[in-house]
Amino acid sequence: MTVKEFSDRDDIESLLFKRKLIFSSDELQKVLKNNNYFNFFNGFESLLLYQRSPKLFKGETLSDFIRLNNFDKELSKEILSLTKTIEGKLKNSIAYHFSWKYCKTIPKTMEYTNKQNFLDPKDVLNYPFRDAQNWKICNDFDEFYLFKANYSKKLMRDNDHITFSIYSHNNRALIPFWVAIETLEFGVVIRLLHYLDREVMQAVMKDFNLPISDRFTFLNMIDLIKELRNHCAHGSLACRFRSPKKTHLDRTLIHRFKLEPKYHNQGNNFSPSVISLFDTLKVINYFTDTKKVYKIIQKVIYQNNRYFKGKYDLNERLLSRMGETQLKKWKDVLK
Repeated sequence: MTVKEFSDRDDIESLLFKRKLIFSSDELQKVLKNNNYFNFFNGFESLLLYQRSPKLFKGETLSDFIRLNNFDKELSKEILSLTKTIEGKLKNSIAYHFSWKYCKTIPKTMEYTNKQNFLDPKDVLNYPFRDAQNWKICNDFDEFYLFKANYSKKLMRDNDHITFSIYSHNNRALIPFWVAIETLEFGVVIRLLHYLDREVMQAVMKDFNLPISDRFTFLNMIDLIKELRNHCAHGSLACRFRSPKKTHLDRTLIHRFKLEPKYHNQGNNFSPSVISLFDTLKVINYFTDTKKVYKIIQKVIYQNNRYFKGKYDLNERLLSRMGETQLKKWKDVLK
């Protein structure tokens, strides 16, 4: 994609008129004021263009763009809700099982800041993806957020609900892990997962109906959930999601969920990475109910069948972008 000069709203209207998109000027100007042009038009024009070079529409309307954008916003909102549910369960499980082992008494409340209670990945032979997404996790163990000096002071300074008057004992700040963990960003929680010792990790994984032998598969599943969450949280179109090339995939995970990754040359071998929204939702469906996602997709399919007047199959283009052209397979996965 080439860098383009700035275009004002009138320039954009003129361009879309030349490309024969059907719209009213008032409605278009309203759309341009309320939406990012790149996401709203560029994000969907590959689905709606009748001819790609030069770019031309033939019967497509502004309403088609509005409908697809509304669909994506609804889809993104639901995905964020699902990932928040998973994140909440994960935090609760970690805090409970770690506290059960290390923080049972008041004097031991802050043992979650003691690095001696955690596993250092550098001590694990052939730790997976050490040169990929787990590089920082493996190499910056000593710099982990919870191990920093004055962690308690920073926690109270940055969070109004965590005060010394409430969380102290014998003039010492004591903040329970189940309180502190709620302030952690998802990426920090993932690092924390990597650092859990075998006994605590086994208990956490049992809450998700997985054996400890699947430790690295489980961690890779959480990697994918984080990538999709971040993609949607940053305002990118959910329907265009592809997991990043830097996030390599565990082969057990690929086999178990029948994922279809691309393979990228990494040194002397080809590493699987980059999967579609469809494949990523297979992983999310393991953790939580995704029926509402299917209903959102089903709704836009029916709407397109009713309102779209183009000469091609818009639904096939949309489903293909998301990773699977057959609606029945979406239903089977997201049931």
